[in-house]
Amino acid sequence: MPTRDYRLDRAKGILIFTVVLGHLLARTSPWESDALRAPMTLIYAFHMPAFVFLAGITAKSNRLAERVLTFLVLLFTALPLMWGWLWGFGLDPDYDLLTPYWFTWFLLSMAWWMLTVPFIERFPRPTLTVSLIAGLIGGALPLIDYELSAVRSLVFWPFFVIGKLYGREIINWAGNLGLWQKLGLSAAALAVVAAFYLRDVSASWFYGGARFDSLGVDLTDGIGTRLILSAGAMLLTLALLSWMTNRSGIIATIGARSLAVYIGHGFVVRALQPILDDSRDHLGATMILGVCFALAVFTTLLLSWEPFDRALRTYAATVATFLLKPFPVLRDELGQHSAPAGPVRRDTTPARQNAAGDAPSTTPARQDADARR
Repeated sequence: MPTRDYRLDRAKGILIFTVVLGHLLARTSPWESDALRAPMTLIYAFHMPAFVFLAGITAKSNRLAERVLTFLVLLFTALPLMWGWLWGFGLDPDYDLLTPYWFTWFLLSMAWWMLTVPFIERFPRPTLTVSLIAGLIGGALPLIDYELSAVRSLVFWPFFVIGKLYGREIINWAGNLGLWQKLGLSAAALAVVAAFYLRDVSASWFYGGARFDSLGVDLTDGIGTRLILSAGAMLLTLALLSWMTNRSGIIATIGARSLAVYIGHGFVVRALQPILDDSRDHLGATMILGVCFALAVFTTLLLSWEPFDRALRTYAATVATFLLKPFPVLRDELGQHSAPAGPVRRDTTPARQNAAGDAPSTTPARQDADARR
């Protein structure tokens, strides 16, 4: 009987904690502090590419319309709630109908990526090639960048495709490394982070949402920089996965409920913003890091409360099902297609997650199972 692969859950549990910690630290102007810039560089160098990679592993094309619509339901629910929340705290809601606000970019990008799953399954190698090219030149798009999450969707798309095609094999390979190999891989990954830190790589590069001209580079330098950053993110992801064990526990539980943490943490961070914005005027870098770490632990544990996670998933699935009710063809047939024209990497473990395509576990309840400041 299939069993759950807790390696994915544990990885997501760690990554969702880094999302919360990174967004808390982001309110303290950390990129202006050498001490705080170090943990921020470590977090932002790989946490979203790693999430997207894991999303690809569990992505499926059956019930595609439901899956895509679920992300859109979450997006269009979170946006007005966040605008109202900001207004209530006297903060600028920063309305923009074409640009997903802050952390909600991921929900729209997941909808875009999920739409490509049938193509990945039907044409694996051509889609991989296209995604790699798109990821490198996405920053060359004219006129738009954060609008419709366009540039980010292209920049991080290769991680989704690689996860879909080779993710299980990559996890197995990383997990089967010997101790010294894992230590060597981790040391290499940390060396990459150190290089990014010493080079003082702009946070905008890690966010992945800006055009090359906005970053002040030409096409050649932009492609080269994006290639280096993407390779570094993949190396860090491999290092993390190499230490994941296939056992349950609090970290795995948090990972399985990362949808609730992801959606909810933005409201917590914005509620704390008036305090965090002025923290560097009163506290040193070490104290700020410690306070934000403690707040991140508390927030992650609180929002991973099972009833909250279940209610959120039930709501999203119910609304998506209701909206699709007049369209039975979309509900039952979209995403069903013939066998792939090329070889698709099959799962090499019996475990299959009860989710499909979640960076946090953002998927329909019926499924098999930031960065911008």
